[in-house]
Amino acid sequence: MFTLSTPSEERPYHHRDLPRALVRSALEILSEAGVAGLSLRAAARKAKVSAMAPYRHFADKEALLAAVAEYGFRQLTARFTAAVAGAPDPREGLAVLGVAYVLFARDEPNLFKLMFGPAIERKSAHSGLDEAGRSCFNALRQAVEAAGFSDRPADLDDVSLACWSLVHGLSALIVDGRLAQNGPAPPKAIATRLTRLLVDAFVALSDVKPAGRAIEHEETSTGQPARTQPARRGNE
Repeated sequence: MFTLSTPSEERPYHHRDLPRALVRSALEILSEAGVAGLSLRAAARKAKVSAMAPYRHFADKEALLAAVAEYGFRQLTARFTAAVAGAPDPREGLAVLGVAYVLFARDEPNLFKLMFGPAIERKSAHSGLDEAGRSCFNALRQAVEAAGFSDRPADLDDVSLACWSLVHGLSALIVDGRLAQNGPAPPKAIATRLTRLLVDAFVALSDVKPAGRAIEHEETSTGQPARTQPARRGNE
């Protein structure tokens, strides 16, 4: 007969370790069955604790999903740090950071989908997840700044967004199996080519100063960047 209580010998985790144990169990379920197979009850069963035990730490399924996604962002940031640390120079560091992003998605496709997908409807409501996501993007932005393409904050934001767009789009294509028709090239080889191509493009752009044209980043009253305007020349 099923009951909500579980014999003590089936509860190997001290209550202080239960959140970590549940996240670990949730990661295993996520890897095997995706988000659809993940629930508080399933995580409890995997962790060998009572069905009600998770509610001591997670208010609902979304709270558990947020904790799992937070773990994912921290792991991704750790991969960024390791990749950049092994690079011979900052610009190569930015390229290998991009490769690390793509390889994370390849290695953890279901976790990647959870982190960026719609399963967690109120991402900003979970402070740990929000902070981990911001830290992850800041690691990318710091790598862009170290690469030295520009010292203008607006340019740094644009280059960071361009880099993120490239590696995230490529990751999504790989995770969804959309690149199979383009040949058997492994994800790492594709990511290496494209990230270096992007870095080389930014290097070339940073070395070229358009004649007679100034790029201005002004803010409107709403705080959004104004439309770029050409510089005035002569008596215009």
